[in-house]
Amino acid sequence: MNFRTITKISLILTCALFFSCSVSEYSKLVQREMATGVIHDSLLFDMKFGEHRQDFYQKCWQLNQKGIISNGPGSTTVKYNLPMHGDIPSENGITMLFFGDFNEEKIMTGMDFQFYYNAWSIWNKSLQSDKLLPVVMDSLKKWYPGNNFIKVPLKKDSVEFLVKIDGNRRITIRPLNDERIVKAKIDDLRYVLDKD
Repeated sequence: MNFRTITKISLILTCALFFSCSVSEYSKLVQREMATGVIHDSLLFDMKFGEHRQDFYQKCWQLNQKGIISNGPGSTTVKYNLPMHGDIPSENGITMLFFGDFNEEKIMTGMDFQFYYNAWSIWNKSLQSDKLLPVVMDSLKKWYPGNNFIKVPLKKDSVEFLVKIDGNRRITIRPLNDERIVKAKIDDLRYVLDKD
């Protein structure tokens, strides 16, 4: 081989090595999961990614008529009291607020969630958001099986958020910034990556 060919090969290998080192574990996870071609479109209560906003409202109205859900605070979210098992103390009852996330075409691309203990109070340390976080994480893993959550650092910050990616479905749990509420989001990477 001549010098020019060796130089080209060395340059290509160096670029490949640099690129692989500069890509975060999170980016690698996104690429790997999207490459599987697996599509998870189910959210909850038979709601799915790709549905029109009107379908979301219709399903919520039907669930409300059955007494399964109700309006959340300020009528900006949907309220659902998570079912309790017999061995769980009533003070550990959890409320979940949710609402669809829609793009400009009014298509559901994700869903926002908030969780809190019903008996929360500022002085009850066992019902604070840091104690609720592992419960929320376990529930999301049961509802949406697949990979585990990983910690991903935020850019230019020392805090981390939790993320779980299975095919096109990304679930994130935001860093705690409230003593009461744990916030999470499920979104469809097909829509998210198209925006980037």
